[in-house]
Amino acid sequence: MFYEKLLTISEAAKVLGISTSTLRRLERDNGIVDGYGLKVIYTPGGQRRYLLDEVQQLYTNQGFSGKVGFGKKAALLIRDFTIAFFEPHSLFSIQVEDQASMAIKLIEAAKESNIPVVFSKTIYNPEIESSRLWCKKFPSLEILKEDSHWISTLPELQDYEFDLVDKTPYITSFHTSPVLNFLKEKEIDTLILAGVTTSGSIRATAVEGLQRGYKVIIAKEAVGDRSNSLHTSTLIDLNARYADVLSVNKILTYQKSVKNQQ
Repeated sequence: MFYEKLLTISEAAKVLGISTSTLRRLERDNGIVDGYGLKVIYTPGGQRRYLLDEVQQLYTNQGFSGKVGFGKKAALLIRDFTIAFFEPHSLFSIQVEDQASMAIKLIEAAKESNIPVVFSKTIYNPEIESSRLWCKKFPSLEILKEDSHWISTLPELQDYEFDLVDKTPYITSFHTSPVLNFLKEKEIDTLILAGVTTSGSIRATAVEGLQRGYKVIIAKEAVGDRSNSLHTSTLIDLNARYADVLSVNKILTYQKSVKNQQ
């Protein structure tokens, strides 16, 4: 869809690090944003939209958005595909689209290619200080206790056998968890991320993954957030600074190439 490749004025302003009023003020009569070269597109309702590709190109021109690519050996990490994030009445609920079906494609391709699959899920642990602090910022976190049905794996994914299942009270899937040792033992240098939320644990895990020397690949259609605006701007920023945001089809092509090499 055409409008899926457009950003609202709020999304564009956030990505560019300026205010919406500044973005409006810089707009010239010819519909070009002065100093940025962005073309303004008006919807039938008169709302401003900006081309996603042009905003991403701005990052490239400013020295961002390089590619890290795939390394020698990859692992797939699925974060928080649990009931809490997909149940419509849950306070954690994301904008659900095709994330689960896209993740299943990645899982099945990974299994066929002998690529390890890690399932990481968030829990609330009141005995850990950081978990209590996180709960102060987000009180609803308290429902994610280890014995709660809210942390149950989505029914669509329950029949898959994961190489590692990690329940973590931390924002990233690396901190004080068996994930790091697992990746080291498997000699993994590339981490493919799917799951939720894009602006939360996915972002945090991507940043820490890069800091730990991993090539981080984010499966575009297999991640989600509570807000499409936040989701989109976060993906743009992650792709610009910390990871390669690729379509599921491109990742499947890579997974198939691994299988063929074997």
